Amino acid sequence: MKEAPLCVFVPNILLPEELLARVPEAQKATMQQTLPDGLKRSLARCGNSPYTSAGQLDRLEAWLMHHLDDALPEKFEHYPPWAMMNSSAPAFTQFWGSVGNLEVTRDGVRFTPPELLQITERDLQKFWTVVSPILKRHGWSFGQSHVDLVEWHQLLRSEKPLPMEQASPWSVQSVRLSDYLPLNDECADWRQMWHALQVELHNAEFNTQREQRGLKPLNALWFWGGGQPWIAKKPLPRVYSVSADGVYELAKMTDDADEAVNRFVFWLNLLELMNPTQDEQPPTCRPSLYCVQFEGWGGAADALQVLESEVIQPMKMAGLAFEWVLLGLNGWRTLHATWVERLRFWRRQPDWQWLSEPADELAPDEADLRAAWAAGQRDQAAIDSQWDPS
Repeated sequence: MKEAPLCVFVPNILLPEELLARVPEAQKATMQQTLPDGLKRSLARCGNSPYTSAGQLDRLEAWLMHHLDDALPEKFEHYPPWAMMNSSAPAFTQFWGSVGNLEVTRDGVRFTPPELLQITERDLQKFWTVVSPILKRHGWSFGQSHVDLVEWHQLLRSEKPLPMEQASPWSVQSVRLSDYLPLNDECADWRQMWHALQVELHNAEFNTQREQRGLKPLNALWFWGGGQPWIAKKPLPRVYSVSADGVYELAKMTDDADEAVNRFVFWLNLLELMNPTQDEQPPTCRPSLYCVQFEGWGGAADALQVLESEVIQPMKMAGLAFEWVLLGLNGWRTLHATWVERLRFWRRQPDWQWLSEPADELAPDEADLRAAWAAGQRDQAAIDSQWDPS
């Protein structure tokens, strides 16, 4: 039987090109001592490690999208249709609805997902008690057969197609609200419903009580993930956390875990609902991904040494090929550790260019932000003028 693919994921390790170019050689020598031997070999011997930009997506979301289907970016215009993964539902009739807090800033929207909020079971029940009648009145139903109204994320279905592509809770940051609210006629009823949800949640007593306790209100139901149905070409990976305490399979988010580790838990828990037979597959059919709890240069590097002793060395002894995924702020590089590496044994010095991250060419300047804010205000005024609260 063919072995499952192996991947070692190291977040926060790429440095901006300009910054890396200014690092003195003495400091690079110190940084090199931090790296596990297996990574140093790959950095010295790999032939090429092109950089992949996450674009307008969250970096973890973008990598997972490429992993499950490298052709998926060609199948949507703005954001991946996560609610349509392995689905037989008609296009644009199924969305994820996420509980959270919505703030509008000059730079755009800031949506705080429920994973980052202090939410009690009572608050969630109150939230869905407010939201459910409005959804039903506008032709929406819950997608799961057994609806649990203490869930942070619900699969929602519309009676008729709703042609809109929306960002996930992690990729929505700095998106203008007017970009989020589709302005086409087909989505007019949805816009009215979404405004009604905002008003009812703003006035809800449980949110008043949350604010009195110094907590952010649960003032938004974020719709996202709609689009065309698609089939994942690979199964979801089994993700293991590599920390100073050892190697463990991930099951739930923890306060002391790295952001990347917790983000993987979010995506796996959510997407496994779209593939209920996932756990029935033999372990050898699912790829294994080892995510290192590395907080960046200057932080503790104990996890890298555990990675070397408990993951890399056993792989080397077994003759297994695997991939390194080196994550930066806006994208990642992939290095392939294969038997070919051994043929380049004379290469011993790591090539530092594979630890660099190009500048983000899509980052807006001050003029862009001012123009976006003005355009957003005009669009928002147009949206508000359409809304009939009745």
